[in-house]
Amino acid sequence: MTGQELVAKAIKRQNIAIAIIASDASENTKKDFKDLIRGRITIVNQFSSTEISQAIGEPRKILGITDLGIAIKIKELLKEVTL
Repeated sequence: MTGQELVAKAIKRQNIAIAIIASDASENTKKDFKDLIRGRITIVNQFSSTEISQAIGEPRKILGITDLGIAIKIKELLKEVTL
């Protein structure tokens, strides 16, 4: 199963707190996940697939964060960076 399939399953089960979609993911991938999420989950698209892959040590274009505490911290850190 691919990373995208795992994230899609977790979104359907409502087990994702935040989704990180690579800025260089295909438009179809972005649209598919935005449609699947339908505004229920925060989407972060500020990182390239290279940055995501380097951060987790696996090649990925989408990452689903299930831990609410980590998701909150990511949101806080992103707000600080964008100020």
